[in-house]
Amino acid sequence: MVAGCAVSRSQTAVGIADFFLDPVGKPYYLLTDDRLVTGNRLGANTYSFYDSSLGSPDLIDVANPFQILVYYRAYGTVLILDRTLSELDRIDLFAHSAIRQPGAIARSYDNGMWVFDNWNYRLLRLDERGEVDQQTNNLRLQLGEEGEPAAIYVDRNSVMLYYPDSSRLAVFTNYGKFQRWVSVPEGSRLSWNPPLLLGVRDDGTGWRFTPAREGITTLGVLPAELRTRPKIVAGPRGFLSIDPEEQLVTETAYPEKN
Repeated sequence: MVAGCAVSRSQTAVGIADFFLDPVGKPYYLLTDDRLVTGNRLGANTYSFYDSSLGSPDLIDVANPFQILVYYRAYGTVLILDRTLSELDRIDLFAHSAIRQPGAIARSYDNGMWVFDNWNYRLLRLDERGEVDQQTNNLRLQLGEEGEPAAIYVDRNSVMLYYPDSSRLAVFTNYGKFQRWVSVPEGSRLSWNPPLLLGVRDDGTGWRFTPAREGITTLGVLPAELRTRPKIVAGPRGFLSIDPEEQLVTETAYPEKN
């Protein structure tokens, strides 16, 4: 079992909608009432964050637990939270002179932020001051891809754009240079736990991908107890998910060695 934090008694009835793991494996839970919570290792209470004016976040990125990104796409708003889930900063992407229509975002490996602009079809990197220090050309022209990326996945060496319409990943360097396409099985639910991308299909089979490899690795049929869980991520040795009774992150071994 992976170390996790139990949600407090008052939060138990609400339930967990999603979870996220930082680089050392500490879990953060998005509850069904849109609160983000995590355990306080110095005590029994939990840290909690909720903004009633913004509602449910579209993305939570805990790659840097000292500067957590919480993104509300409809408002073009990114909140920066510290490790106690207290607000440090608020970024209005709609007000940024270089961005017309912010789409998918992600934390860059060196504490900047990647933003895909759906208006001019460019991938931009903002530094810690919010200044554009990298940007691609129009990727619709460069890649010949008409759809918009639904997500950005980042590790130390790669940036990936996921295009669900064509079931492909566009893999870039961390400097925004396109490297290659990777095809993934259609109809997959994806989850990212750097550097592992996990896909689960409707038939209960799974696959994983890491940018260090050329293609995907087939995992076979997932254990029955995992198929009803709302989210599963890939770990080094097995699947990580939330036990609905214990409300802890648990590990289930992969069905076969790859």
